[in-house]
Amino acid sequence: MSTGPGILPTPGVVFRHLNKKMNCCRCAPVTVSAIYAAMDRLERSTRVCPFALAEARARLVRIEERRERRQRRVDAEIAERRAQRRRQVA
Repeated sequence: MSTGPGILPTPGVVFRHLNKKMNCCRCAPVTVSAIYAAMDRLERSTRVCPFALAEARARLVRIEERRERRQRRVDAEIAERRAQRRRQVA
């Protein structure tokens, strides 16, 4: 966040910075929590513009909402496939 405007610290950005890979993306929520905590620290220390932090938070919220919608869709598809298999077996 302190390197310049336009960089949104998403979980992907954090993992690329650390030269790591996300395999199953289950760590993404933990990463988002860590990002929010870092943003809070930066805001308290006034090292980053509060408006830039507010914009980044809003973008992160939108990203997280999209991820949750996508996950619900995937879960619904899996449940539907299981139900179809049960109907075929019965």
